Amino acid sequence: MVERRTVAELALSALAIAVFVAGSYVVSTTYAAPGNATSNASVPPSVVPEGGLALVGVIAAFVLVVAVAGLLMYRQEFDDE
Repeated sequence: MVERRTVAELALSALAIAVFVAGSYVVSTTYAAPGNATSNASVPPSVVPEGGLALVGVIAAFVLVVAVAGLLMYRQEFDDE
């Protein structure tokens, strides 16, 4: 049987990754370069410079959230039987 702590860690990790992917998607669609042919698979989508800064912010927020979540999980008391 899978331990309760492992399930909590997996759920928290999956949630953090989903939020990161959603944030990256929002930034890439919000700051897409005008006139960019995003429907052509041979041309990678590009963003304006402000979008790059916003994406760095999303990455930094992801790192901080995962670090805080790790600290919270470390301090949790799970009943190990």
